Amino acid sequence: MASGRFSYCLIRVLTLACVATLFLLASDGIARTFEEESTATRQEIRSWIKDLGSSDYSERQLATIQLSIRKEDAIPFAIEAISTASGEEADRLFQFISSIAADPYSESGKIAFDALRELAASRSTSKSIRAEKILQVVGAEQRDLAIKRLEECRTPLRDRRIQIMRGSSEEKMPLVIDRKFTGTAEDRGCLKWLTDVQLARLEGPGISRDILKQVLLLPHLKKLQLVETDLTIDELAVLRDAPDLDLLEFVYSPIGDEAVELLSDLPVWGNVYLFGTKLTQNGQQMLKYKLDGQELFISRGGFLGVEAQGNSTKINRIVDGGAAQKAGLREGDKMLSVNGVPLVVFEDLRTQLAKFADGEKVTLEYERIKFVPNDVPLGDFPMREFPQRGVYMRERTQTEITLGRRVEFQSR
Repeated sequence: MASGRFSYCLIRVLTLACVATLFLLASDGIARTFEEESTATRQEIRSWIKDLGSSDYSERQLATIQLSIRKEDAIPFAIEAISTASGEEADRLFQFISSIAADPYSESGKIAFDALRELAASRSTSKSIRAEKILQVVGAEQRDLAIKRLEECRTPLRDRRIQIMRGSSEEKMPLVIDRKFTGTAEDRGCLKWLTDVQLARLEGPGISRDILKQVLLLPHLKKLQLVETDLTIDELAVLRDAPDLDLLEFVYSPIGDEAVELLSDLPVWGNVYLFGTKLTQNGQQMLKYKLDGQELFISRGGFLGVEAQGNSTKINRIVDGGAAQKAGLREGDKMLSVNGVPLVVFEDLRTQLAKFADGEKVTLEYERIKFVPNDVPLGDFPMREFPQRGVYMRERTQTEITLGRRVEFQSR
């Protein structure tokens, strides 16, 4: 009985060993077959590329179809061949590569787009010029798609007035990512196609390092505003990779003296504005020293909410809901002094207000032209014994104003 059981076990072991051997042999055969098939595929791809220049129309068409079916495998070989191809072969290779580059979000599309960009960089041959034209077409299509995508994310691109430290300016299609933005990382990936955007405004605590990094990929970015963000100094370090900027502005940002070194290293060749930050007097002095030669303006963050025409102190615009409007100021009023300090030009107003934070009070003296009708009672002008009637009079008034936080002027 024991001998029979031993024989059964021996036969079972031998059987399993044979099965394992056959499996290993089969696996080795499959691996060799796969390797041969891959080699054959490479040969086929090169053959199809060569057939693109065939004198036989049917061969050219068949090769084009085959390459399209295997585009992920074929794209590296097509890029390799484009530099030496000519005639019909070159034409069809360009068509093949451009059709793949039309989807620059796919892996093969990125490869194709980068290859065209590299070819166009030389700008010395007919092929580089052709590659540049293809890139322009693809870029225009992606730009339109990006604009539509941002509209769906509640971030429409439209001309609008943007408030900056020196007042406000009409900007052509600025990118404003604020609390209304509902986009994902994939949506933000389309920003690099927005060739018309020169100003980007990032607002709110939802602004992350990744959002900032993707905004810096805007191809023609020149002005950047960071408004009420919670970005730390480590997160702001990506600004070192920014393009050359004409304007960098921080508005109500928590950055303090630790940001002096970073701000002095950034590629900003124009204006640096800090509005309502935590820089101390010592930090401000250090930054002014390091940014010698650049325009640096620092304000504690108090906002009056007025604009003047040119550099005069005559109010031309008043922000809705701002401190000036709440204090009863009107368009046409001429501002004369702040806390007794005379104002000659509008820059004097900025300089004086920069000393105050939002919530602090200032005394503003202003002049208003007032019409005195013929039938006005004398008692309405107690300071004047014999007021003129039926003429315009200049009235000087002092008022105490509580400064507010900076808000946007409404576009008109």
